[in-house]
Amino acid sequence: MEDSTATYDYSYTFMESSEDRCQMRELPYKDIILPALYGTIFLVGTVGNGFLIIALLFKQRVQRLIDIFIVNLAISDFIFLITLPLWVDTEIYSGIWRSGCFLCKASSYIISVNMYCSIFLLTCMSSDRFLAIMHPAVARRIRSKQYAIIVCICVWILSCLLGLPTLLSREVRTYEDNSYCVDKETTFTQKIGSLVLLILGFFVPLSSILTFYCCITKKLCVHYQKSGKQDKKLRKSIKVVFIVVIAFVLSWAPFNAFKLLALVSDIQDLKPPFCLPYKIAHLGMELGGPFAFVNSCTSPFIYYYFDDYVRRAMIKCSLPYVKANSLGTSLDTSDT
Repeated sequence: MEDSTATYDYSYTFMESSEDRCQMRELPYKDIILPALYGTIFLVGTVGNGFLIIALLFKQRVQRLIDIFIVNLAISDFIFLITLPLWVDTEIYSGIWRSGCFLCKASSYIISVNMYCSIFLLTCMSSDRFLAIMHPAVARRIRSKQYAIIVCICVWILSCLLGLPTLLSREVRTYEDNSYCVDKETTFTQKIGSLVLLILGFFVPLSSILTFYCCITKKLCVHYQKSGKQDKKLRKSIKVVFIVVIAFVLSWAPFNAFKLLALVSDIQDLKPPFCLPYKIAHLGMELGGPFAFVNSCTSPFIYYYFDDYVRRAMIKCSLPYVKANSLGTSLDTSDT
């Protein structure tokens, strides 16, 4: 499958030989590195997110509004992670798909829904924090558990709808007696639609997240400077903000930036010798894809280390006989 053209998706890059299109080469040792990486992400992510869900949903009964968003984010990641063994198997066999047409469509659809659900939930969390800090009077009137539940339901519905193009575009195609889970051939209109969907479904929410957190950080700095409290609380508040933002940006932004380049190159229908943008996009997506997957196992660790409430809930879940007062009494949480 060397020297080939690529049809891009969130998971696997399919190769189809063609003399009049740009030729690509796969990364060396891909069939060794990616299975090991995906297997590690699967084990760490399922345990971490499963533990977080149990700790907040069943042990603590979701006492804070922010926990509703955290639990939904963990559920989205957990559902995605249980599909990873399929892609581990695919990478081990050099891209050959052995799991049938239904799982090809379903797993690709789940990956797409997970990306949209993650970024929309993070956008909702950042807008909720923005509202609570910048407009506390308005926040007190509308922020409630019912409000958060309705917002999360809307996010799931929207994400499932936005994932439908991926569900409809995937198929199992036979090439040299081997089956591959790939995208169908798309028209110019469908390519434009994919480009618009990527911009509206990822880059616009990402811009909103960064804007909200910049405003929050500025507000916190001004507030503590006026009150004369240049202390640990200020540093911790800003640190949590930047950790959450940086983790998501480092995970998904590189892949989607190269996906944007790939879509633009595909729309322009580049042919030799004008293949450099296409090759850069191909290489970038190959390298960025695993980082996007890693995002699904980072959240439990971020909240464990930087959210006192979540840490106490997870410790209490694993050590049910430990007394509450021995876990600390700090009230500084991500909802503060």
